Amino acid sequence: MSEYTGVHREVMKDGAIKHVLIRDAAGNEQSIAAKDYISQGIEPDLNELPEVSTDSEFPVAGKG
Repeated sequence: MSEYTGVHREVMKDGAIKHVLIRDAAGNEQSIAAKDYISQGIEPDLNELPEVSTDSEFPVAGKG
């Protein structure tokens, strides 16, 4: 498995963490659940990541 670094956490209006964006050494990014971020021991600590707000629970695909 690649070494990942946390980028930011996306937070819903109610304060719930939607997911955490992580990046590997090659610059590839993916989103994972906060519990997986914690259990995998990815740095920095979840509480140290910047928050990005999001209005939708699910990603919006394309432009409508």
